Amino acid sequence: NDTRNKIHQTIEKLNYNPSAAARSLVMNRTMRIGLVHLISTHSNYQQEMNDSAFLELLAAINTTAAENGYSLLLSAATSKNQEISIVKKLVGEKQVDGLIFMATQEDDERINFLCQKDFPFASFGRSKGCEKFSFVDVDGEKGIIQVVNYLSDLGHQRIAYLNPPDGLMFAKHRWKGFCNGMMEHAIPIQEELIVDSGFNEVSGHKAILQLLDLSQPPSAVIAPNDISAFGVMKGLQERGFMPGKDVSVVGFDDISLANLWHPSLTTLAQPFGEIGRHLVEILLQEFSGNKKKSHLILEPKLIVRESTAPVKEVS
Repeated sequence: NDTRNKIHQTIEKLNYNPSAAARSLVMNRTMRIGLVHLISTHSNYQQEMNDSAFLELLAAINTTAAENGYSLLLSAATSKNQEISIVKKLVGEKQVDGLIFMATQEDDERINFLCQKDFPFASFGRSKGCEKFSFVDVDGEKGIIQVVNYLSDLGHQRIAYLNPPDGLMFAKHRWKGFCNGMMEHAIPIQEELIVDSGFNEVSGHKAILQLLDLSQPPSAVIAPNDISAFGVMKGLQERGFMPGKDVSVVGFDDISLANLWHPSLTTLAQPFGEIGRHLVEILLQEFSGNKKKSHLILEPKLIVRESTAPVKEVS
């Protein structure tokens, strides 16, 4: 006891803090969770969520990690090749205890690598072979069906769909929902109303101008996220149309700006706080030795605001 007291007194006197690197060697843990964020140099086709949505998700991940004694190591990549290189470095150098990532693809190189290495990770999104890993996802198929049902009830028949970039797994689920929803209401899918888009305001603006140049423009537009929906509304206003009165617009995410925009945006809400919390919690379960994989699919909620209304034909 005397020896222990003297050691504590010396530690306090010298204001000594143990080295994190030394402590991790002893514990065989870094107490860090890694997250690699893909920032595309081609902003129209960036393959991550828009900044507002990403920041809301990041806040939830960081808070839950901190509450459990973990810090978050955030890395940025500007290409898929750089992203996988960073993942391999983090794993090879044992810089983190586990990884969280998003924007999953059907055949995802990151998932294949981490499964092969038996390294703990959790993804926001499904992929091929998803029984082998833990994920949290939002049911985009069911969400888009909700939107089509709602627009059909308002009398809309010419419904434009802005396609998210190819390769993203959630884009496939949403497209399936759009096709099933339209089929259920016997509304024909018209090729001229399907436009490839990105996740930002510029791509939404460009898409709506293309649609308004048609001899019969759409009466409603479903955008891939809220930011692109803002671009759609801006383009409508520039051409003298009123979003929500002349053309209905629906987004996806329900970021904080959606309620503040004018007109306020009807959108599908993704529960980012819940998603971030679950991602960390299922990763912590793996750290504790639980080998059972968690598969959690959350439902988006349709939030009706001013950007949608009963059909009004656009001339």
